[in-house]
Amino acid sequence: MPDAPTERGPVIEYLLKEVSFSTCDDKFFGELEKEMLIPNNLNIYGRISGAESLHGYRLQAEFPEDTVLAYLKAPATNSVKDGKRLLTYMLEDLVNYEDYWWLPLHGETEFVLQLNLLPPFPKLNPVDLRISCNPDVAVGVDTYVTTTVGLQAEQHIDNLFLTLSAPSYRDPGMQVTISGFSGDDIQEPRQSVTVPEKQFPFPRVNLKPGEAKEYKVKTRIKADLTGMTRLKCQHNLLHTKLVLLSESAPREPPCSISVIDSNGRQVPIKKTERSTLLTAQAQIMYTPFSIRREEPSSKKPEERLVQATPA
Repeated sequence: MPDAPTERGPVIEYLLKEVSFSTCDDKFFGELEKEMLIPNNLNIYGRISGAESLHGYRLQAEFPEDTVLAYLKAPATNSVKDGKRLLTYMLEDLVNYEDYWWLPLHGETEFVLQLNLLPPFPKLNPVDLRISCNPDVAVGVDTYVTTTVGLQAEQHIDNLFLTLSAPSYRDPGMQVTISGFSGDDIQEPRQSVTVPEKQFPFPRVNLKPGEAKEYKVKTRIKADLTGMTRLKCQHNLLHTKLVLLSESAPREPPCSISVIDSNGRQVPIKKTERSTLLTAQAQIMYTPFSIRREEPSSKKPEERLVQATPA
């Protein structure tokens, strides 16, 4: 006997909750501490399959009541109940029509909800990220700076991807390259290094709560005085981008997500991931010229005067 037919409908293949962190102006001088990174963007991504229609389907995002949000697309409803703030969107309004309209995928599409987090910021960072540049004031035509990047997990991390990049552009008469990295044996200067290396299948680097990792990057600053058209003291040295992925659940932080049809039934969600993106641009003071303080003269001011010779 064949199996009895089952009711079919859309399914969310994956749900991704992404929180982005950065410093207030995306830069820091010399040393970065965890408290300097603030959450600013919250993006919810999802992929739908088996959908004949999304008419009447709603996405609901639930936050603690004291969460302050700004949104690029206003919700259909914004209410507070039982200490929770509930945003409701019509799912059709969130479909990514811009990028996927041409794909011939029957019943499949993607959606995205973009929100901005405002103060007071919730505590959402699963790692303690610290960065320090030594020295933070560099001098010389050909000199080196060592940057230490430290990670310590406060929550379990299933996978991480760290990218460290020297500036891709060149100031007139100046070049910054990566000449050494503790995570790889560098033979030639590079503009970027990654942990883990880019290869397929993608290696997994996980962290247990309390586990720490440290990486050291050596950057070389080389100046060509003949090509310098201006002298600027503060320079970008190293851009850090850290992506963290952890298995999650639809109702876990940073927010609870559910998709409901016109009859109030929840759409199944097969897989949920939480993503954390941390970016920071390290800056230092640099000059190719040595700076020396003028030594005080032992002579009295009047003795240093040059006497004019009579004609």
